[in-house]
Amino acid sequence: MIKINRKTDVILKQSVPYILALILIYCFASLGLWQLDRAKEKTSELNAFNSPDAYISVKDLSDIDQYKKIKATGRYLNDKQIIIDNIIRDGKIGQMIISPFEIDKFSPLILVNRGWLPKNSDIENKIDIDVYDKKYEIKGLSGYLPKVAIRESLSFKNKEDWPRVGIYPTIDEIKIELGKNLYPFIILLDQNEEYGFQRNWEPKLSDPATNYGYAFQWFLMCFCSFLFLIYRIKKSFS
Repeated sequence: MIKINRKTDVILKQSVPYILALILIYCFASLGLWQLDRAKEKTSELNAFNSPDAYISVKDLSDIDQYKKIKATGRYLNDKQIIIDNIIRDGKIGQMIISPFEIDKFSPLILVNRGWLPKNSDIENKIDIDVYDKKYEIKGLSGYLPKVAIRESLSFKNKEDWPRVGIYPTIDEIKIELGKNLYPFIILLDQNEEYGFQRNWEPKLSDPATNYGYAFQWFLMCFCSFLFLIYRIKKSFS
């Protein structure tokens, strides 16, 4: 019994380098593939942002890739606006103005990010953010609401007054406040559109070449781990 246990211990100890090598190969290959995927995502976003393509209707949008040129015709819901608080731009604290836009009575509402204002503007009293009640055709880019990794409190504390002031709300949270269905993306209002504020939607992305460089490093480490595994196997049979 003791001999069997010792033999088992020896086999286990001899197997450790092979197991570790296989784990490293898998991890390094996975990280390399992830970096390649991230590079492709960045390239796609940058190409979409710089695309000369014409604007397409929100209703004709087949997917929700970011920075696609889109347009919509309808009305702003002036009495149901959202102010996203504590958004920092160029070292200044401000607020994003998010306005629901009704295309028709049967479609979901789509949120429109009309831009950023410094917080010292008295926008919580609805000064400067009202929109005339008429039909508009608006243009912009498909996008998403600003977000943070960790939010320390509830998004909306005051659930009585409009406009609602929130801290990094999600689309689902705004949907609850509005009591209406929403598109899963928003419109980042173009610079030339009226009723907008400070707007700079240019993607803040590092060069995709950086990700390709990281991918090369991970694949190189994967290859080295594979060579080590082959070396150990050959050594065990020599």
